[in-house]
Amino acid sequence: MSEGQITKENRITDKKMTLTDLREMVEQYKKYLLNIDEFSKDILKILILRDEIEMLSGRLKRRGTDLSVEKSRLDSLDQIIKDKPKPIFRSLTSSIAPLPYREERKIPRSHWWWYLDELIRKRRSLRIRRLAVRGGIAVGILVAAYIVMVKVFPKPQPATIYQEEGSKLYGEGRIDDAIQAYEKALKLNPEDGYTYLMLGILYQDKKTVEKAAHYFKKGESSYPHKIDFYNARGMVYFQGGKFDKAATDVKEALKIDPKSPLSHFLLGNIYEAEGSFAEAVTQYQIVSNMKDAPAQLVVMARFKMGMMGMRAPLRPP
Repeated sequence: MSEGQITKENRITDKKMTLTDLREMVEQYKKYLLNIDEFSKDILKILILRDEIEMLSGRLKRRGTDLSVEKSRLDSLDQIIKDKPKPIFRSLTSSIAPLPYREERKIPRSHWWWYLDELIRKRRSLRIRRLAVRGGIAVGILVAAYIVMVKVFPKPQPATIYQEEGSKLYGEGRIDDAIQAYEKALKLNPEDGYTYLMLGILYQDKKTVEKAAHYFKKGESSYPHKIDFYNARGMVYFQGGKFDKAATDVKEALKIDPKSPLSHFLLGNIYEAEGSFAEAVTQYQIVSNMKDAPAQLVVMARFKMGMMGMRAPLRPP
């Protein structure tokens, strides 16, 4: 199907369009979604068609038209997108830059199909929380382990306020607002490696490669030791559900110091979150056997192994 055909079929030009027109549009939407791999290059047009369906539905609803059947069909079709947010969002980014596209057109969040990146982040956070509960340890305990090792304590106000605000905004998927908050923190404390690190991650999420690299370089030079930078960034990646990136950073840290108890503990958490329990136990055992590891970290590693051992009989053979 050519680009011209899709555009022509998707365009609403008649204010007197009827329920029949809506049904035809939903049927076209269905054809696209049931063959989503074939039409992956046309994701932008498919989402625009979804906008037009929403627009016409609103018009018909205001006229008093009963749309219960159409809504049920549409909900079922929408689920196809919700079930495959990553590949669909990846295809969309090959056509447009979603963030500026949404901002320029002031697309409301009720049009969730334009905000698949936020859906992906929410699911990652939910998955992490579920894994943490099943593992008998919250992410907060992992953060506590990090604090034990590198002795990072709350920084003087008000820079900390902006860091906390940036973290909250990032968790909500408000990337640009988070950047502004961290930039304010940076002005108040330009020597803070963590703030540079977070700005690098934020610009990385925006796919602004040069800026991300700049802030990562500044962050790395601001940490007292290179291993601290990799452990810190690995921690942030882990909390964001970016397990591949987290593992890469922690393994870089272990290249610098193969006996780093924090790095082994972080890697154990990453493996556990990915469901690689044997590898996770190996890392926790390494920490447990370290004579010079901080006592708190050894206790947490043994606790994690104990909890995983309790879960083992519950897993299917």
